[in-house]
Amino acid sequence: MGGPAAADKGRRVVKKKAYFKKEQAACIAASLVLFGIAQWMNGEQSVADGAVKRGNPGSGEVQYEFLVKGLAEEEVPIEVSVNSRRPGKAEARENRRQVMEQLPDLILQENLSLQEVRSDLNLITRIEESGMELQWESDNPEKIDSFGRVYNQNIEENGETVCLTVTISDETGESTFQLPVRLLPPAYTQEQQKILELSQQISDAEEDSREEDYLILPKKFNGADLSYRIRPDRSTWLILIMGVAAAILYGLEEPVRQNEREKKRKELLMLEYSELVSKLQIYLGAGMTVRTAWERMAKDYQEQLSRTDRKEKKPVYEEVLRTCTDFNRGISESEAFRQFGRRCGLRPYLKLSSLLEQNRKTGLKNLRQMLDDDVADAFEERKNLAKKQGEEAGTKLLLPMFMLLAIVMVIVVVPAFMSLY
Repeated sequence: MGGPAAADKGRRVVKKKAYFKKEQAACIAASLVLFGIAQWMNGEQSVADGAVKRGNPGSGEVQYEFLVKGLAEEEVPIEVSVNSRRPGKAEARENRRQVMEQLPDLILQENLSLQEVRSDLNLITRIEESGMELQWESDNPEKIDSFGRVYNQNIEENGETVCLTVTISDETGESTFQLPVRLLPPAYTQEQQKILELSQQISDAEEDSREEDYLILPKKFNGADLSYRIRPDRSTWLILIMGVAAAILYGLEEPVRQNEREKKRKELLMLEYSELVSKLQIYLGAGMTVRTAWERMAKDYQEQLSRTDRKEKKPVYEEVLRTCTDFNRGISESEAFRQFGRRCGLRPYLKLSSLLEQNRKTGLKNLRQMLDDDVADAFEERKNLAKKQGEEAGTKLLLPMFMLLAIVMVIVVVPAFMSLY
């Protein structure tokens, strides 16, 4: 029964295992091939004849670590720094000339050519591929400075020529070239041109009426009637945004505070549980019934509140008072204790209410013994909770400590830096 199917299943399992082993072999083979390629690219064969190839001019220095055989009985490591190849003087001059031919395309940016320059140039100071340094000078810095910034607001339509001098240097020497640049006025749209003309007209009117109390703005421009208004301050919208944000945050405040109150209430309930069970155990041991003991705890709590000026209420005894109120309203003890456990909502209180409810229904003879065990567990839980609260308090102190540390570091470090200057 099931023999052929089981055998077929076994063959499929074996076949799957064999296929997985093939994949493993393929991974190992691929790693061996890649390892061989990496070893070959590491340059072990490049020094077989004692020759190490230099990099192209400007590529910088390369560090090699060789194993030298023959200095000692075993191979010893040695580090060698190999600089890039230094070109000859003629080759270097040719390289600088070629860079000069490429410069116009490198510095134009948005301009069409060096004969039509209307915006800033990108006067580069280094060419990474060849390691060459460039230094720029302008014969008219008021029109084009050495950083490539263009000042062409007052240029005539036919333009103005500015000569840029660039010095290209490398490790073998330097070469100086000149680039003539034809500077043209900015290319304005028709609207921008009108704005410039109106601004100039207002500027002239302002200068002519310096002795007057008011500046009279032009009412007509190129046959068109003009009207003016102060541009609104957009920052006033920030007031509305801040108000809306404050309203949202205020709406979120109450849920956050409610969660904090609920968390604090649960922590107090856990801390007060051991005290409640201990008192209940003592009163039961004195011969009181559960209800009488409960009412006695409520009465003691009320007297304690009346003796102190500061009404510091305890959540667990507030629930005890509420349970006594349920007794007086005619609610059965079983139901009152069940509601007490539900209102507290924590596992120890649910367990206690269950014990008291069963004691009422069936009369548990070992109730005191069970309360003894519960008291031991409650004190252990209270100790763990106090330890946890201590750790949380230590964590909350970390931020002020780091802030104080930062202030101290600023007080110490800033004068030290200022003394250096």
